[in-house]
Amino acid sequence: MPHVADKKLKNTFRKHDRLKSSLEIEALYRENKFVIAYPVKCYYSFSEIDEKEHIVRAAFAVPKKVFKKAVERNGLKRRMREAYRLNYKKVFEVFINKKEEQLKLFFIYIGREMMDFGAIEKSLLIILKSIQVKKNADL
Repeated sequence: MPHVADKKLKNTFRKHDRLKSSLEIEALYRENKFVIAYPVKCYYSFSEIDEKEHIVRAAFAVPKKVFKKAVERNGLKRRMREAYRLNYKKVFEVFINKKEEQLKLFFIYIGREMMDFGAIEKSLLIILKSIQVKKNADL
């Protein structure tokens, strides 16, 4: 039987954790805070949290100009989502427990060729840790 504490660290990426609003994504572009770890670029922003909003929200994109086939784009987005799902709670655990601010993330695949899951996961970990370091530096 699983321990009660294990439920806190459950790795999920549910619908309400997704960033869907095009206005919010545009605001991330305008704020111009980003981190790059090839083959992924991440725009991010910290904002005050409302009662209804969730602590960490994310969106993923792969450019149609580079990857013409939807199968390729969807495969890369799935790899990015899975890498994010497996690792974000480890990195942002302290941030999530504070519940003072909201973090919005928008990941864009900037590579020109299909990469395997390991390379994508490695770059996402670098990005998540660098965002955490920047947040801690601001405090």
